[in-house]
Amino acid sequence: MNNMTTKQSILLIGTSLVTAILAHAFFLYQWTQGVYMAGPDDGLSQMVPFRDMLYDQFTIGNFFYSYEFGLGGGTFSQLAYYYGINIFFYLTVAVVFLLESLSIIRETDILFWTEATVFISIVRMTLILLVTTYVFRYLNGRILPSFIGAVLYGASGMYFRHVTYWEFFGDAFLWLPLLILGVEKIIREQKPGWLIAATAISFFDNFYFAYINGIFTGMYIAARWIFPLIDKETPKLKQLKYYTGSVLLGLGIGSVGLIPAVWGFLQNIRPPFDQEIPLVSSTSNILYDSPHLIVPALFVLMLGLLPLYKKPQFKLFTALSLLIIVLHFIPWAASFFNGLSAPQHRYEYLASFTIGGAVAAALPALEKITRRQFTLAGTGLAAIYVLFHLVDLSLEFINLWTLSIPVTAALVLLSVFWFIKKRTLYVLLGLTLLSQLVIINHYQYDKLYVHGGVKETTKDYMLSKNYLAEEQQKLIDDALETDASPLPRVSWKADGRYNTPIVQGFAGTSAYSSILNGHVLDYYYHDLEIDMKRESVSRYSGFGDRASLHSLWGANYIMYEKGKEANIPYGFKLAEESENYVVYQNTNPLPFVQISDQIYSEEALEDSHPISREQAMIQGLVVKDATTSAEQIPEYENLIDQSEIEPIGGSYSNGRLVISEKEGGLDITLPQSVLDSGAEDIYVSFYLFNNVEEASLFAMRVNDFWTSRKSRESFYKTNVNDITIRVPKEETISILVPEGDYTLNELVIYAKDYEALEQATKREPHQPEVTLDGNKVTLTDLQADTKGYLAIPVPYEKGWQVKVDGEKRDIEQINYAMLGTAIQPGDETVEFTYLPPYFKTTLLAAGLSLLIAVFWIRRKHT
Repeated sequence: MNNMTTKQSILLIGTSLVTAILAHAFFLYQWTQGVYMAGPDDGLSQMVPFRDMLYDQFTIGNFFYSYEFGLGGGTFSQLAYYYGINIFFYLTVAVVFLLESLSIIRETDILFWTEATVFISIVRMTLILLVTTYVFRYLNGRILPSFIGAVLYGASGMYFRHVTYWEFFGDAFLWLPLLILGVEKIIREQKPGWLIAATAISFFDNFYFAYINGIFTGMYIAARWIFPLIDKETPKLKQLKYYTGSVLLGLGIGSVGLIPAVWGFLQNIRPPFDQEIPLVSSTSNILYDSPHLIVPALFVLMLGLLPLYKKPQFKLFTALSLLIIVLHFIPWAASFFNGLSAPQHRYEYLASFTIGGAVAAALPALEKITRRQFTLAGTGLAAIYVLFHLVDLSLEFINLWTLSIPVTAALVLLSVFWFIKKRTLYVLLGLTLLSQLVIINHYQYDKLYVHGGVKETTKDYMLSKNYLAEEQQKLIDDALETDASPLPRVSWKADGRYNTPIVQGFAGTSAYSSILNGHVLDYYYHDLEIDMKRESVSRYSGFGDRASLHSLWGANYIMYEKGKEANIPYGFKLAEESENYVVYQNTNPLPFVQISDQIYSEEALEDSHPISREQAMIQGLVVKDATTSAEQIPEYENLIDQSEIEPIGGSYSNGRLVISEKEGGLDITLPQSVLDSGAEDIYVSFYLFNNVEEASLFAMRVNDFWTSRKSRESFYKTNVNDITIRVPKEETISILVPEGDYTLNELVIYAKDYEALEQATKREPHQPEVTLDGNKVTLTDLQADTKGYLAIPVPYEKGWQVKVDGEKRDIEQINYAMLGTAIQPGDETVEFTYLPPYFKTTLLAAGLSLLIAVFWIRRKHT
């Protein structure tokens, strides 16, 4: 390692490991108490379930598709942001699988992955310290100062914040130093290999952090042109040629992961961020209590030591550090680094890296500092801390966290003074390391455990009814035990967690992920207007208690907590029960394979109401870009003009609803003809908009159907305000909202029976055999006797291909979001196969790029 002896390398590895362990001391202690290093929200709802699910898939050779992820989804695209193509997770899977195979560790499950987080983080941090020490030593030649700089980077607050809440974010710390090393190798040695490798890893591993790290790498290159570090550097024009070739080859090699990931991101549906972003914001106090960036006192002291600026490395990293520190106070920068979306400070680990680089460069030069220079800088340090305290009116020294910062700053002053007096570098390095370990462990306690909710992530909670409840899982297993359908789905969420199906191990109807299938989201938001009982982006859930949609997707089971059964879909009857829960089963299930020659085009239904589209999917199939062959488009009579509308708790005029009481809205009395009819359900549609911009999240209900709507200021609002609610038929339909000012118009009332659904359950007496095997769905013994289309309840997305009797056919988008194809009389076997989008093309590009890279690298070494 950079001309280090074997003894030095072993010592560095051991020291890095011990330092990583000590940096995690607080969480290691909590682990012994049954409290785990995982955020109670995204940590338990996404990070742990995704790792558990993907580990199970990867270890059986299924790398591309999961039927457990919501209604089903490609892991290379929809989970690329998380672990679908995560290199460090791949390595973790390999190690864990080996240990499990040798019976060194117990069988993996959700609880295992939660418990293992702290140990995986220790390994990752050890690697970060090793790699960063190597990079800093390559720049300044001193191993101990380089190690201290690496600790300030790797054992920073942002690292622990990232790993605790969004575990895979920590990988960005590992790849950033490699990119900088690649740049330096070109500048100093004209060797492109490191940059090609680092670029390929970054592009493959995570497109989001490739974007952040890529921006910083460009900033670093620009800074290096301003601050040359050695006498003979590669000419700038030649550098550009190397950078261009290296990035293009890295892009080609990494395209296997990058292209599906970017495609998944682009097809995802999330409204653009439309809130005003202030030019400047104090956000948080970077010397005392920022959750994103705590600037070390040693670096603040070094800013006042003028002789240090004679060292080029210090000037370079200090300039970059000050730039990023300034950007901390500019929300537009946080938006820019977040892809021009909502301001997020996830990029500020970059400052930890540059500060670490500055300290690593400056520590050896402290030998030339005089007492007078130190006294002036120390006075400046004290003044800066006093100033940051005085301007922050919210800061009080009422806990150990805020008190520990100035105490540590004082210790830094004393240690540097001792160093100047005694010239004992080891004492200074030791106290610097110790102070960072103390601060970072207290950060874990104050920012993450106490105020960040991690104290709620306990073994007791995970085994409770809110997460991994044994009673719930047993009841679901009992309900599914005799179900012979290929993919029986259950609607159930524990404690509102959308990924409960992954946690508890059943095929469900909900998902929570930053990237989801855009066709499925369109299905929920626009095509069918399914209310998910909670407005929020990045998730979908259930089918709004609508019986036809449950039948279409094979979601034939719904679990409720006893006493909370409400708005049960038509045709669902009690099937199983335990002490605290009940399972209702659909008495009108539809076959897994739907075949029909009654075809509706999406265009023909464009102006139809969502329940007309729903009815069309029951009577036949809705096919994108097809020709309508069905005789009549389903239509329903709008009953609003026959109904009586009365405002309650406020006033209603010209579409404006003003509620003056705690709760109010509209009472809609249905005509007697509807009450006497055979209709089972009422569908109410309307446009609802909260006119008060600063109003908070609010609850809305239609009879017994409860849902919630986001604040207009929320990052997670959908901007979908056309709402359709299904309720059982009653004389009065009440739309109720809290006190406030609303726009409520475009009211539509429909009555619906289920005669067509009950007939459809008997329409296909013969069903082919269905096999679900990883990324394949195989239908055999089809016995097709008509020309039409076939659909299965698996989401349509780019990457699926189909063969019928061995002959390739076109994939069709059916029923807005389902997978299907055209069929002919006599067709017997249909095989759907999924590969990530553009997989074969990118695999070829990666192979060619790798060959060119190897040739180029070998040529440079000859």
